[in-house]
Amino acid sequence: MTFPQNTPEKYTFVTFFLFFSFLYDKVKYIERRNKLIRRNNIIKTITANCLFGFSTAELFALRWARTQYPMQKAYNVFFVVKSDTKGHDSGTLLSFFLNIVLPTLIVCTIVRLVSFMYDRLYKKKYGCKPSTIFNNGKKHLQFNIIYVVSATVFSIFMLKAWKYPVIFCQVHRKPVKSEFYEENYVNPKNVEIVFPYRKRNLVVIFMESMESSYTSINEGGLFTENLIPGLTELGNENINFSETGKLGGGENLEGTSWTAAGLISKLSGLPYFSPFVKLQGGGKTCLTNAVTITDILAENGYKNVFSFGSDKHFENRDTFLENHNVEIHDINWYKKNGDIPQNYQIFWGFEDEKLFSAAKKELSNLGKSDSPFFYGMLTVDTHFPDGYKCPLCPDLYKRQIKNVIACADRQVCDLIRWMKMRDWYADTTIVIMGDHCFLNAPDNNFIVEESPVPDAESKRRWLDIIINSSEKVSESVQKNRQFSPYDMFPTMLESIGCTVKGHALGFGRSLYTGEKTLVEQYGAECVNTELMRRTEEYEALKK
Repeated sequence: MTFPQNTPEKYTFVTFFLFFSFLYDKVKYIERRNKLIRRNNIIKTITANCLFGFSTAELFALRWARTQYPMQKAYNVFFVVKSDTKGHDSGTLLSFFLNIVLPTLIVCTIVRLVSFMYDRLYKKKYGCKPSTIFNNGKKHLQFNIIYVVSATVFSIFMLKAWKYPVIFCQVHRKPVKSEFYEENYVNPKNVEIVFPYRKRNLVVIFMESMESSYTSINEGGLFTENLIPGLTELGNENINFSETGKLGGGENLEGTSWTAAGLISKLSGLPYFSPFVKLQGGGKTCLTNAVTITDILAENGYKNVFSFGSDKHFENRDTFLENHNVEIHDINWYKKNGDIPQNYQIFWGFEDEKLFSAAKKELSNLGKSDSPFFYGMLTVDTHFPDGYKCPLCPDLYKRQIKNVIACADRQVCDLIRWMKMRDWYADTTIVIMGDHCFLNAPDNNFIVEESPVPDAESKRRWLDIIINSSEKVSESVQKNRQFSPYDMFPTMLESIGCTVKGHALGFGRSLYTGEKTLVEQYGAECVNTELMRRTEEYEALKK
């Protein structure tokens, strides 16, 4: 159809055409905008829900960490996480699920369910949805951004997380020359060590988290009852170096207060301060230029064996011990040799009841040889937070860990009685030590919670007992001492009759002499400050 030029009909048609085109575009625009708004609201809602779930999980994780791990000890956490964690406690994943994942899911489900039910009831009554934060994508997102920021800031504050970047910088900074090392580190390579004509065996029992604190107040501990009567009796009948006039022990220092650090510091007289070196082809080495007690013993004809009921790789313990002439028998070794079923896994590996049985077998085999031996072992049942309660454990106390400690006391005393009946016992010195003090968590410290002693935390000490020592030492030299794990290095050598010129090795000073230890000379705080930094001297011992 055609219209005459410049007729009214023509203008009317164009006007209607433009109007409907505009209207059509407007409708499409509104549809696209509404679609975009709905999509953005969906994205905002999903993001807000994810942030809510993350923040809730973060708070549950904070609670879990503060009841399960020693989060107040930044060096412990930093170095353990940085190491090989293969072979960790088998219950950790289950605990993580039950204490973080499951409660987070429950909270999120309840919140969404309550919101949904409220919306339904409100709409039924008023005919429209309520104007709540959950029905406004923008406000919902803003609220959860505030929630996640608040939860993160709160977690950082409660965990004192700012310490970890500081430690990271300390570990990776350029090493400095240390006057403290020059003046106080005694390199065993330069020390004359003379063994007796008849060399004595050395058995070292590292008891997980064993403290002198577990005995009664009357005996020198922190409890009204005595959780370790057997060890208390052994300590009183034999040699026990103590910070008081009663049963006691040594002081935890930084870089000595978890298992791998406890082994390294007591056997080498050195702190754990990032002691491992990664090799180009994979693998690691540990303080290869340092001399440990096991190096000295191996050089003098000793057979060195160490037993774990757990995986030797955890915290790179295998690297340290195997680099220093120790043959390790861990859960995998015992499985391979048919002593433990292939699929067996309890707590950290296998329980101490089986470890003590394995120790008797190991000692019997070592005792048949004409060569002297070093035998080390590490128990695990008394590991934080609650220990592992085996069928042998009594039900004397409400807290599981206290029953486990009492059980560990009985089992180690049974082993000592068994050793005393062996032919090789006369030529054997036994050293019982806590590998470190119990690693209580900030919100789970059974010692402080149950001890009536004021300021109990500062009075805690890891236990030391030396049985059948070659050297005798007066009560005045044993008691009222301040000492650290480093001092056990020369002390153990002198306990088997070795003459150590100068009575000092590493940062350790023999406790048999009565001469001042570094803690007695400088104080624990000073020693911590000097040794917890990267130095040229320590780096040289790693190469």
